[in-house]
Amino acid sequence: MSESAFPSPLVVPGTYIRVRAEGLISVGGVSTGNIGIVGTANEPPEDPDDPDDPNVEKPDFRGTHLVSDYASARKTFGSYGALAEDGGQLTRSLELAYRNGARIVYARAVQPESGPDVYTAAFEELVKDDVNILIAPELSTEQALAVLPAIVATAAKAGHDMIAVIGSDAGAADAIASQVGTNDRIVMTAPGIVAYDASIKKEVTLAGTYTAAAFAGLLSTLAPQSSPTNKVLPGVTKLAQRFPYGDVVKLLDARVAVLEQRRGVRVVRGLTTDEKGGPFSQITTRRITDLAKAGIRQAADPFIGRLNNQRVRKALHGAIDGFLTTMLVDEALTHYTLDVTATRQDEISGRAVVTALLRPTFSIDYVVVTLVLE
Repeated sequence: MSESAFPSPLVVPGTYIRVRAEGLISVGGVSTGNIGIVGTANEPPEDPDDPDDPNVEKPDFRGTHLVSDYASARKTFGSYGALAEDGGQLTRSLELAYRNGARIVYARAVQPESGPDVYTAAFEELVKDDVNILIAPELSTEQALAVLPAIVATAAKAGHDMIAVIGSDAGAADAIASQVGTNDRIVMTAPGIVAYDASIKKEVTLAGTYTAAAFAGLLSTLAPQSSPTNKVLPGVTKLAQRFPYGDVVKLLDARVAVLEQRRGVRVVRGLTTDEKGGPFSQITTRRITDLAKAGIRQAADPFIGRLNNQRVRKALHGAIDGFLTTMLVDEALTHYTLDVTATRQDEISGRAVVTALLRPTFSIDYVVVTLVLE
């Protein structure tokens, strides 16, 4: 017997029970640190004695792969070659991400020497999965800025909020600053890094574009309210160059999440490339807002198609309120208010109106000390 409606007409005497379970709807887990990456991979050389050997793992260029550790990445995409070789560096990028804390990565391989159009098509497929942070370390900064901002903007319009991390391939501070646009979903980082190269068994200097993989790995480990400011990248020990204080100030003014070598390699300040003083200039504000949006969507979607009356709206309020309370307890918010309403015209039009006032938590960027001597 259906629990959602009484049989019609009622003919046989008996007790008929209708169950309304809207009050039990709640929000499940919301991901915040899943990385999405596109890069090139080379097929391993065939066994000359048996080119059709089924035991030889070959990269699959046709789909998205969920890889949870570096060993899985190597098995799927093969080992990377020397930097001087064309392509095949997806595994190198994944190694950097995992060394710096990445856990869940969705990866797509493209053929070596693929252009921005191929990367765009790959990212359009990749964002269909549950990804939050996008990177493409093998693209030049100019190419990445041509591909990734459009991808994150389109995804946001479709209700899938994410950010992209882009590394600068320029060397001088002025040149790096000139690459920065204005986008609250883009993080620009610099400079390049020094990393161990497993293919030649020694350290190599990587362009700043690869710094994006290390930064994304760190960011994926942090809760949305936890700022990358002053955080150490655990898998990076040396920078390709060290900026003097004046250049660090210039890069911060240009909204670059610059790295410095001070008791390890650490992020000076976690910034997006939003306009200076903009509402989402801090990475934490952008990520907290995206978390709230994702949670409210997840709470509200099950109510689509249900009765638009006071009882159901109260249940909708309870589902959203439960999620926002969790954000408050986790210290992502300092305060919030919530209303769920509908006028008679809203009911006729099938609308329930949710109004939420959120106060996100901000990080401490400066400690000002006054010393009084007597």
